[in-house]
Amino acid sequence: MKPLLRSARLPLSLLASSLLFALSAHAQDQVELDLPGSRLDQALNALARQSSVQILFASDIAQGRTTQPLKGSFTPQQALERLLDNSGLQPQVKDERTFVIVPAGTPQAAAQKPVQTTYIAPMVIKGDVLGSASDPEVLTYAGSRTVVGADNLNKASVRGVDDALQRVPGVKIFDETGTGALPQIAVRGLYESRSGRLQALSDGIPLALAPYGQTGLSLFPVTMATVDRIDIVRGGAAVQYGPNNVGGVINFISKPIPREWENTLQERTTFNAGGRQLWDTYFGTGGYLTDNFGLQLDLNTLSGEAGRQHSDTDIQNYRLRGQWNIDDDRELSFGVQHYEADMDLAGALSVRDYRDDPRQSTRPLDHFDGNTDRVWGTYTQRLGAIGPFDSVEFSWTNFAHDSYRNFIVGLPFTPDGIAATRQDGPRNFKVWGTEPRLSMSIDGDDVSQTWLVGARYVNEDIDYKVNRQSVATGRTTPFRDWQFNDEAKAFYLSNAIGLFNNRLTITPGVRYEDAQMDYKDGLSSLKHDNESKEWLPGLTVGWQASDDWYVYANAQKSLRPPQVTQIVKEGDVGAELAWNYETGVRYTPWQGLRVDFGVYRIDFDDQIVYDATSDRYVNLGSTRHQGIESEIFWTPGALPDLDLHASYAYLDAKQRNGSFKGNEVPFSSRNQFSVDGRYHFAERWTYSLDGLYVSSAYTDAANTGAEDANASVGRLPSYWVWNTAIERQFPLHDKTVLTASAGISNLFNREYYFRGIDTSPWGRQPAPERSLTLGLNYRF
Repeated sequence: MKPLLRSARLPLSLLASSLLFALSAHAQDQVELDLPGSRLDQALNALARQSSVQILFASDIAQGRTTQPLKGSFTPQQALERLLDNSGLQPQVKDERTFVIVPAGTPQAAAQKPVQTTYIAPMVIKGDVLGSASDPEVLTYAGSRTVVGADNLNKASVRGVDDALQRVPGVKIFDETGTGALPQIAVRGLYESRSGRLQALSDGIPLALAPYGQTGLSLFPVTMATVDRIDIVRGGAAVQYGPNNVGGVINFISKPIPREWENTLQERTTFNAGGRQLWDTYFGTGGYLTDNFGLQLDLNTLSGEAGRQHSDTDIQNYRLRGQWNIDDDRELSFGVQHYEADMDLAGALSVRDYRDDPRQSTRPLDHFDGNTDRVWGTYTQRLGAIGPFDSVEFSWTNFAHDSYRNFIVGLPFTPDGIAATRQDGPRNFKVWGTEPRLSMSIDGDDVSQTWLVGARYVNEDIDYKVNRQSVATGRTTPFRDWQFNDEAKAFYLSNAIGLFNNRLTITPGVRYEDAQMDYKDGLSSLKHDNESKEWLPGLTVGWQASDDWYVYANAQKSLRPPQVTQIVKEGDVGAELAWNYETGVRYTPWQGLRVDFGVYRIDFDDQIVYDATSDRYVNLGSTRHQGIESEIFWTPGALPDLDLHASYAYLDAKQRNGSFKGNEVPFSSRNQFSVDGRYHFAERWTYSLDGLYVSSAYTDAANTGAEDANASVGRLPSYWVWNTAIERQFPLHDKTVLTASAGISNLFNREYYFRGIDTSPWGRQPAPERSLTLGLNYRF
């Protein structure tokens, strides 16, 4: 990833996303302007709207500056130069439609490839810790943070969005299907079935079926073709984005709606061993119907077979998003989505069957199907100066979904046994939530402040059933009939205090969570309730020590309420509480080099884990996860077309009490290393190569080394995996572009495995073997 601005000083609450309002006019055409004297940020915002260009700047640069009125006919560059006269700032031309505002005297950045499409992104209120995930925001974020960009997501060697995350230090993937449809993501050794220990968002909206009662992603309504980039925040966001953030926050960000209408047709076909093919078809169309109202329709399907027997896959993802820029100060972004998945699950294998043929399946009954209808919307308004505050902004987000998912499995779990029982577990979720937020800024001469006040209410109705059918007789017996009604209320407050010309930012904050979970057993009529009330303080500190060095530290308390299965299995369990600590530096000596280095520690008071051998949740007790994470991004000056990246993560995760005190936490790998490179050549060719190393890990609290008869425990081996891809762009006419690509995943066909996952918990879960993906993308 190349930094957009090298001199990314100060906490950069980047306003780029609110300024991408380009029309179809060329940037050098003169336009009639009528700009009153105002604050600099307001003037730049108005100029972007009236002159049809993008203007990227950091809010901190604009603080305390005003402009004189400007009226007449000017090119955008002429207008910028007049507005910035005697301000100590200057515009830099990024491309024909984009300007970057930087301190006067900043060297002109290296020429970049022209932007082929102009987009309009939703407004993000000041003080939002996630912001728009721009490069300057990442460079000055007071915590560990990585963004996986479109260039990595679009590589033909990437199987799914979970696969793309493997380049991020501290993130470990257990790839069950090779499609990304049921992601199993662990961050910093925090393993839980269906990625249950991280906060997953789509454009800031919670993705979990129940954000409080079931945090796992057992239905994942995200497909890779609809994602523009992925923002992985591993620390520092707990106050604003809770609960269940001890493993961090992962935000899957959609591409903004293009200003001019654009269509994209894409086909990716993956060829697996045994003649199995998976077809990924995408059609997107969108743009602005008027000057201020745009729509984007995404249609994405996956069909065919993954890399193993019994892996038929049928996924359909339909989504409509809208953006209404009501006026200069108000906007509404919204969306509706229908997603459904129907998949055979190959399941885990016995040791003998794995050695005989890891591509086979011995679990013919295992199957998954699910669907969801989702709707969301965010209203944002700039309220201007009010009382002591120089700028006040308000946002109000609402979301709801009606979802269903069902796993069908054969029992017993013995991987090479013959199923005597067919079990299905249908669950229905009706969830809605609302979250208003208010941002209030004071731009003082010596001290600046940005207060953020927010609240959230979420209601969850969950029907949880399990039925068991005898394979021999066909008789079906209800096994579970649970109903949950969860009601959660949260309040949070933070204040970003800027000192020393905003080179030092200190942000104290606190979040209060009150989650009430009422449970009723439809078979026994038993009723039960569980309540979690907790104050969750946090503190982040960011210091721009020099133009090259940024130093950060943060501490935060995190909560994860008891999950629905934990409440009813083996009695009561309380909420999981953890303290997270981080400190690190970012070093950016020039445009082509960035080095990140951080250390962290997570102290769990009472971590809860699932014990596969006993089919129940148990308390591991106190655990500690601590480690080192580092990344390097380098574009050599002598080879400006070569982009290199490497990451390393060291993890020491230990149990701190109980009979297994001192043992490693299950599924935590001590070392993880990735390296990747991308080379642009012959104008429109791009070649990439990447490798990943993951060290071995135990799979139970006892740290059993040898596998037992069912392979339910045993040490997982380390592995190296390499992938490669090549693509070629063919510009046709106007802005029409055809891109052809080819990629090989698991280049050297490395055989490795995980322990059985979720509904097939015993045995060896084979990782995807080598596959070839061919792709065509036509944008017109």
